[in-house]
Amino acid sequence: MESYDYILAGAGCAGLSLVYYLLESDLKDSKILLIDPAGQEVTDKTWCYWAEKPLAIHPKDSIHYWNDLSFTTGNIRINKNLGSLNYYHLNSHDFYKSLFNKLTNHPNVVFLQDEVQDIIEGPENIQVNTKISGSFLANYAFDSRLKQENFKDDSILKQVFLGWKVKTEKAVFEPKHITLMEFSKEKSDQFEFFYILPFSKTEALVEYTCYSQKNISEKILKDKLEAYLTDLTNGDPYQVSFNESGIIPMSTKQSPKFKSKRIVKIGTAAGWTKASTGYTFHTIQKNCQEIIQNLETGKLEFLHLDRASRFSFYDNILLNIAHKWPNRLQSLFLNLFDTSSADVVLRFLSEETRFVEEIRLLGKLRFPIFIKSLLKYATH
Repeated sequence: MESYDYILAGAGCAGLSLVYYLLESDLKDSKILLIDPAGQEVTDKTWCYWAEKPLAIHPKDSIHYWNDLSFTTGNIRINKNLGSLNYYHLNSHDFYKSLFNKLTNHPNVVFLQDEVQDIIEGPENIQVNTKISGSFLANYAFDSRLKQENFKDDSILKQVFLGWKVKTEKAVFEPKHITLMEFSKEKSDQFEFFYILPFSKTEALVEYTCYSQKNISEKILKDKLEAYLTDLTNGDPYQVSFNESGIIPMSTKQSPKFKSKRIVKIGTAAGWTKASTGYTFHTIQKNCQEIIQNLETGKLEFLHLDRASRFSFYDNILLNIAHKWPNRLQSLFLNLFDTSSADVVLRFLSEETRFVEEIRLLGKLRFPIFIKSLLKYATH
């Protein structure tokens, strides 16, 4: 049975990011096995994050960013400058191409197209059993596989979205700033909004997003996006060159309860997706680097990363509102960005603020809905 230092069950964003930082560390000569049933087939995805400068893992030839954002509801528009931060966009194809090219220069990394069926921990190593290729041994396994029941469980709120990269014949978009949320003009019992990443006056990624406990049909998502684009373009024609859709579970209960010594969950499977917003990419990068640092320094008891409990509390306050009073979320987000600088809010959403900053930020908000959520507090 072939043996490795590290086996990665799943070669998505989290798995490939971890391997990237391994190859940038003192552990770069380790024997590594990547296993994924999709092989090197890449799903259309867009990842965004905010930072002062592009992350090292971000391919240098595909950097696109903005320094201004806006919120729109009816005739009201809030414009915010990000200060020292920029809002970065990364396409999954560019990311995977860059990472797979890096792997070709490292013969100690093996990629296997197969499905991991189970991972068994022993006293000295772990055994990974695959569907086709048999079994392998390793010192540690990093597992980013998601449980499919999380996408079907109606008790879990989900962020359901559909996005198209469109090109218009006439100038429609404002390329200097993103529309983080434009709220639907129609009344709805769900929280929904549109999101625009403009690349030029005639080209942008436009998405429809809805927070829902149940899955939403592709037809409904398409109808919503088409109606919005028809209104945005005044009925003028446009071309679609890119299509992305997805479902993101929004729950603070994603983190594994049982923590093995040698099997480490990573990515969304480890609870690294921000439960209240769905952002994941930047947290993946921070956490992967911390795991590698702990491996390098022998701090093996700290491979499982726990987030500060207060951020789970903040997320549950918002998720509680999203479950019980979704019609209040629009005013909540507007109030949040209207009363504080955008860079502070974004650092708060990426869990990089100090407690005193959080008290100052939260103290500026309208309290009634938060008090209501506290009185009927529940974890989600």
